Amino acid sequence: MDEISVKNAFEETGYLFLYDKFSYQFYVTGIFDLVDQQAIIVDFLNSSSFDDKCSLFFDDFSFFFNCFHYSYQKQKWSTFLKPEYDEHIC
Repeated sequence: MDEISVKNAFEETGYLFLYDKFSYQFYVTGIFDLVDQQAIIVDFLNSSSFDDKCSLFFDDFSFFFNCFHYSYQKQKWSTFLKPEYDEHIC
């Protein structure tokens, strides 16, 4: 995902301070390179509670995001691959 879309996601959710704090790490690690939709980042930030007064390390942030992204992908694939059984057979 491009840098502008990532920044917009953080700005839209009110976490621009996190983007300002970690923008270099986002670029270097490529944490959002495999994210194909801005909505995934927005959903993650909306479901999280980050405070600008509390210290947060990038390693912690990336761990939380990677767990969220992995569970999102797993849920997406499990619903896609889930066989549909005929109720009267089972």
